[in-house]
Amino acid sequence: MEQHPVPRQITTFEFKLIGFMTLKQFIYLVVFLPIAYVVLSLFPIPIVNILLAFIVAFMGVALAFLPINDRPLDVYIKNFIKRIIYPTQYYYQKSGAQSIIQINQTPVSQDIAKSHLESNQKLAQYLSQNKKTGNNIVAQIDNKRKEDIKQALDLPIPKNLNINNSPAIKEVPNHTVKIPFLKGVLKNRKQMPLPSILIYINDQNNNPLRLLKTNSNGIFESYNNLPEGLYDVEIKDPNNKHVFDKIKINLKEQNSKPFEFFSKELI
Repeated sequence: MEQHPVPRQITTFEFKLIGFMTLKQFIYLVVFLPIAYVVLSLFPIPIVNILLAFIVAFMGVALAFLPINDRPLDVYIKNFIKRIIYPTQYYYQKSGAQSIIQINQTPVSQDIAKSHLESNQKLAQYLSQNKKTGNNIVAQIDNKRKEDIKQALDLPIPKNLNINNSPAIKEVPNHTVKIPFLKGVLKNRKQMPLPSILIYINDQNNNPLRLLKTNSNGIFESYNNLPEGLYDVEIKDPNNKHVFDKIKINLKEQNSKPFEFFSKELI
């Protein structure tokens, strides 16, 4: 799975005020290094005072320069203490009396209710009448079209019409379906078609003769004939997601059966 960077806050800036250090880093060093010197000077035990002074000095340097997960050490320590002290689970406790909302419902007069009922009845009657009228109009149009079609089909053929010498029939060209010389399909191990794959057809000296590309259904075709014989088929994926073996095929004058190639990956 591809790793993505964690979003960062880029709207706040810490300027380098003192050399290569920010003001906060400089304050940490100014505070902790003198304390380390004081511990080294005043503590009576020789080895222990050096160890304590080193710990104090290292603490100041770590707070100034040592980040943890791209965050300063002081922020990390502050969040750690906050998570320990403050609770991480909160429980809802209902308190206070439940407020009751009273809605003043004014009674509807009998005249208003009667007018609403009459208007609804008139609307329903109007809609039903329009629906019947619309259905009748549609039925009349359909019947008229059916009659026109029937009359057109029942028209007699004129006697002076010569069908054999009709120019309309003479000028109709012969439509021939062009059959591809070479046809095939590319799939993966799950029988899914592979689009936009390049197929190189090379001769025995590894010279490219044809370059084909699969469509959205994984099908490739070539209408230019090649001499009969053995050819090397080299298949490449421009996106480097699928891998294929180098294959030899035997082409004839007519290759009615389409070729079928599969990728090597098992997933």
